[in-house]
Amino acid sequence: MRSQHEPQVFSAVIKHSQMEGEFLHEMSNTYLINKTSLKDITWENLCIPEMLIYGMRIIGFPSLQKETYENWISINNQTYLLTPFITNPQVTLISEEEFDKLGDKSGYRWSIFYTLSRPGFSQDLSQALIQITAHCPAGPPQYGSLLYLESTGEQWEVKSSYGLYNQ
Repeated sequence: MRSQHEPQVFSAVIKHSQMEGEFLHEMSNTYLINKTSLKDITWENLCIPEMLIYGMRIIGFPSLQKETYENWISINNQTYLLTPFITNPQVTLISEEEFDKLGDKSGYRWSIFYTLSRPGFSQDLSQALIQITAHCPAGPPQYGSLLYLESTGEQWEVKSSYGLYNQ
């Protein structure tokens, strides 16, 4: 059941993030889960309702089910090849070697290189959680975000994002 929803989630994320014409690493990104402590990115911290802190509007994922978060953590403990799940021809999937090589070439200095984690799903497949990162070799934009998506029948829609970092 999961396999039929993953391509739809990836397609919604690609469309939402305006990744057309850019490069996407063909392996899933596990950095957040395997290289950080996750102490600030707990389910409890992600579920915060909308609030104002020092004039900044902070929007969490108040509808995020704990099982969605736990599924996202468990599915991303190891890397996976995304090629079978990416059905959107507007992005160019590239290998690790190409990812490093293109980033060093002057003709690609202003390109944006993306990575995605695999989505975590709720048991009823009504919501998903996925991580996206973007890197430009020449400088900004460089960011990482968690995206919360909800299913609207046959379509997936990004409802909210939670910024992990922005440099």
